[in-house]
Amino acid sequence: MTTKCLNSLPLPGMEAADAEREEAAQIAIAEELTTVLRKPLGNIDSASGEMERDSPLFFGTGTNPTLF
Repeated sequence: MTTKCLNSLPLPGMEAADAEREEAAQIAIAEELTTVLRKPLGNIDSASGEMERDSPLFFGTGTNPTLF
């Protein structure tokens, strides 16, 4: 039969183990997020061209000023 003691003291020399484990977990999460952020995204050239062509903000500009 095992019992859990909620107010147990750490073993000698293990006082900082919880903090070290939390720090290691934070470093691992940071590395995973960095990997995700550094992943190259898709090409937006066609979307930006469509946006410029169809947006009233760009009316009267470019090679065809009477596009609208």
